[in-house]
Amino acid sequence: MRALSRRWFMGVVAGGLLAAACLMGGCRESGGKESAHDQIVIEFWDFPHLPDTMRYLQEAIARFERLHPEVRIRYTKLPWQDGQQKVILAVNSGRPPDVCGQVNVSSRFIAQDVLEPLNDYLREDLADFHPSYIEAVSYEGKIYALPWYKACYVALLNLDLFEKFGVEPPKDGRWTWDEFVTKLKALTRYETPDGQIHEGVAPPELAPKCKQYYGLVTNLGPMEYEAYSIIFNAGGRILEKTADGEVVSGLTSPGFIEGVRRLAALEFDYRVCMPSIGAMTQEQSWNVWRDSRTCAVTFQGAWCITACEVANAAIESSNARKRAAGRLNELEQPIRYAIAAPPHDEGTTPVLGSSGLGTYVIFRQSDPRKRALCVEFAKFLTSGEGQRVLKHENVYPSRISTGNLWANDPKFASVFALFPDGIMSPLVPGTERIDKVLQQELQKAVLKDPRTGKPQATPEEAVRAADKKIRAILERAKRAAMRHREK
Repeated sequence: MRALSRRWFMGVVAGGLLAAACLMGGCRESGGKESAHDQIVIEFWDFPHLPDTMRYLQEAIARFERLHPEVRIRYTKLPWQDGQQKVILAVNSGRPPDVCGQVNVSSRFIAQDVLEPLNDYLREDLADFHPSYIEAVSYEGKIYALPWYKACYVALLNLDLFEKFGVEPPKDGRWTWDEFVTKLKALTRYETPDGQIHEGVAPPELAPKCKQYYGLVTNLGPMEYEAYSIIFNAGGRILEKTADGEVVSGLTSPGFIEGVRRLAALEFDYRVCMPSIGAMTQEQSWNVWRDSRTCAVTFQGAWCITACEVANAAIESSNARKRAAGRLNELEQPIRYAIAAPPHDEGTTPVLGSSGLGTYVIFRQSDPRKRALCVEFAKFLTSGEGQRVLKHENVYPSRISTGNLWANDPKFASVFALFPDGIMSPLVPGTERIDKVLQQELQKAVLKDPRTGKPQATPEEAVRAADKKIRAILERAKRAAMRHREK
């Protein structure tokens, strides 16, 4: 079965549904001609969603047009692979959409001053939004996007491996750092050809003949923050706000350094993690966890819940065909899974890292009436049923009044309760390069030097190198912001 990443999964599943909906007249793709009766055309660009959400959006667009006969919504589906580049090119050419779905607000667009501030339009609703959502889309007191949902990373557990090695899953999805390490050690085993199970990692001379099991598989690379679940729960933050509102690097804090130490220790000291964290991509770590069934825990976006269900449905369908053909020896076991919070320190509440905030932005409008309709349309999409449908995507709604949609589900309730406070970095224009330099340096703390067999850099060395570069980026961004305000 093909490896899944969130973008591939969302694109394929949602793309097929959207194509069918458009063939049936359920949406108007861009490029069509407006009728003579159309007075206001709202260009609406968005990335794919899962089928239930796509159905909702199609129905919501139709309802909005019925409520506003003078409005036509012209929808354009953005591909995950290069959709954001299409938006950037449209902005740079002076022809952006009117309303656009964005995962987080691009600091580039704030620096270009092409987004409508929404403060005046959200005054009556502001108290109903989770504060962290509003903070994540605000810069210098201006709200630049309408938050819809927050996606977060969770720990995904293979319950068959926990059972196989007699390890209890974390109760209510919570475990301390010490409990986490103890359980991963108990889950790291190797099986010799005679079927005997042994503790730890197989010796090099036996490894080719053994089946190796690891407690954890995770990844660290550009735009991939799954492994930061460890760092954030040690108290580390990439960027922090001072008392006077200035955004500064948080990398040299004791919590961040300790978090990188813990991440490196999982591979080099405890040896409970599949090697090469720094060379592993998100798609690879997901593929290893799902297909090899040899790693007990991975950190993934909560989209993995739906992905597991889709994978299990495919397995059951395949098994039905095999049973009908009498090929009982080829039956495959569905994935028995659970989710948990990342490990936290004793006496603290676990925190989740956020993999993104789903938002709608309004690009600058010269017509006040159209501007108001664009905002009304975005609010219409993200209210009421637009909040409740998000349960199918395993992302957390932006409205406090919606509550925890998983509150009555004991498998997920305690973990999803943590989503509203999922960690996001402050919005700062001019800081797009932070991700690249940060990941390049931190990878050195978890990549082995082939000459010495040791990490390429100590956690302290990696953090100091990244901090120096990030401070320079922040200083340049600060000077650029000052020049922008002076214009």
